[in-house]
Amino acid sequence: MSSDTVPSISRSSSGPSLLVFAAGLFSAALQSVYFREYLSVFSGNELSIGMIFAVWLLAAGAGSMAGARLARKRGPAVSGPSAACALAACAAAGIFAVRASRLVFAPGELLGPLAMAGVLAASEVPVALVNGFVLGTLLSSPARPQRLYAWENAGALAGALAVYACVLLYAKNSLIVVAAMVPLALVCARKAWAVAACVAVAALLLVFDHTSVQWKYSNPVQHIVYGHEGEIVPVVTGGDTTFLQNGTVYKSSMQRPALEQAVHIPMGERPQAKRTLVIFDRGHYAELAKYPELVVDEIETEPALASPRSTIASPETFLPKQHYDVIFVGSGMPRSAASNRLYTLSFFKHAQSLLSDSGIVTFSLPFSENYLGPAEKKLFGALYTTLGAVFKNVLVFPGEGHTFMASNAPLSESWNVRVATDYLASTIIPGMSEERLRDANKKPANAFINTKDRPITLFLGLQTWIGLFKNSAALLAAILFACCAAALWVLPKTRAALSVGTSGLAIGIYSICLLLMYQATYGALYSRVSLLLLALTAGFALGALVKKFPFSDIAVGLYCAGSLALLWAIPCPPAFLFYLLHAGMGVLGGAQIVSRFGTGLGALYAADLFGGALGMALCSTLLVPLFGILPVAGGIGGMKIIVELVNLIRRKG
Repeated sequence: MSSDTVPSISRSSSGPSLLVFAAGLFSAALQSVYFREYLSVFSGNELSIGMIFAVWLLAAGAGSMAGARLARKRGPAVSGPSAACALAACAAAGIFAVRASRLVFAPGELLGPLAMAGVLAASEVPVALVNGFVLGTLLSSPARPQRLYAWENAGALAGALAVYACVLLYAKNSLIVVAAMVPLALVCARKAWAVAACVAVAALLLVFDHTSVQWKYSNPVQHIVYGHEGEIVPVVTGGDTTFLQNGTVYKSSMQRPALEQAVHIPMGERPQAKRTLVIFDRGHYAELAKYPELVVDEIETEPALASPRSTIASPETFLPKQHYDVIFVGSGMPRSAASNRLYTLSFFKHAQSLLSDSGIVTFSLPFSENYLGPAEKKLFGALYTTLGAVFKNVLVFPGEGHTFMASNAPLSESWNVRVATDYLASTIIPGMSEERLRDANKKPANAFINTKDRPITLFLGLQTWIGLFKNSAALLAAILFACCAAALWVLPKTRAALSVGTSGLAIGIYSICLLLMYQATYGALYSRVSLLLLALTAGFALGALVKKFPFSDIAVGLYCAGSLALLWAIPCPPAFLFYLLHAGMGVLGGAQIVSRFGTGLGALYAADLFGGALGMALCSTLLVPLFGILPVAGGIGGMKIIVELVNLIRRKG
């Protein structure tokens, strides 16, 4: 019997294939939109990445298990129009919930792990539960469920493509959700009440979009740009303008003293400088214009913040025709893996290749003037040590913030200011003591080397969480343990479930490792998450075509370990490699789940989701900050090899 004749949904709908396709499309689009909203609400904190996807997978897994059990008792009966309306309504409620969450907290307040989990639960659990229930019910059909699994992946692929197209057009998040509702409306085509309900939800999202966005910001917001690296908001205060990116300050016209120091102290070190490069102009260009014969090139990665003179390029792969005498890095304080990417060992090596023999790479950061707290001290030591691992000489000027300079040629402690300044020559330099200079340039002991596979920001973020939210972190860990124990209790105890569940765990860890490495390399995960999910989904769809897959656990383990090691070994992996490897992981995961027999596909789907949720939850919040990518990759490979051996023993027994 064809899958299109399975009594999976009511006669008023267009068949299970359309519903599964529409649900898959809507799910993929919604996950990308939620991810963008969460990054802005959580101030770009990448420790939340694993939690974002884990909560979705846990809820979807619970819904899938409930749907599978109901299908076994009563048959696979789901009302297509009702399911479509429920998905649309829950999605809209989730968007409003995540935006309203900032009303509960003070402006700029750091959210702990339990608060984040609460926001995630309130916003994405309802729609994920409904989505999982629909898929679990339909995939439990005895009539060719593998075909429906392929339709679900095809829908997810279409959803990810649709989101990426909308991102290129700078579409609002609410508009993306409305566009993703169109296939759901087709499911409801023969029920006027259901079509009217979907239209009402879409209108509600669009009409209250601007009002609900205001909830995320303490000051009135007139204009928002959904850029490549985050949600960008200009805030005008009197005659000054501050740009916020994902809720944190990107640049401000109120930073004049710090800018004078950031530009003219390094320029005083190289009076014969002819060519300079500014990576992210935070006011550097205006100060460099005081040097009449100086050539100034400027790189921006965010088109929304670029000026007509800027070059839109990736700093990690930028290759100029001539070398520079000074490179200014204006990335600001590394508070996330995205902003941290220009302070890593691999980037400093790249910057060194762009400099002349006596060239300087320099950046200024707003460290405390007199006393560095524990986290600041570790970050300061990591930056100083990482620079020292690449350049022969490192010098820090501790004035209005701290200006770091590194070069293979000597650096002088005589501060020569060759142009007129309002603050530097008259106030900042005279106010700096020899003791401050000496303390700032002490070589740190046992300092952290900052690398893209283990960003210092994730490590410090984890320490901050544990220090400030110790009880919350312990409670969240207990909740996660309870969820995992419940999942193990209800899942079937078969060899197929063990293989698929641990593969879900491996793929969850793998995906978060890959997303973090992409963010730490290019900083554009905000706009590229849909592409990376698209690649994984395309792999699942291709894998669903495989009929037999022997030694699948060993294959999954070796692929995880080998491909992550490859990304780790390449200083700046090309973007297409991330997509290709993610797709390859999807092929293996999809092939394994459809080639396991003896256990219902609905139950295996739930095992895959529960395993993925656990892997994602652990990866960004614990594994990568503590151990880094390479040890985690080795652990994945070892785990899957053990599972293969266990299943071989059980098969013989």
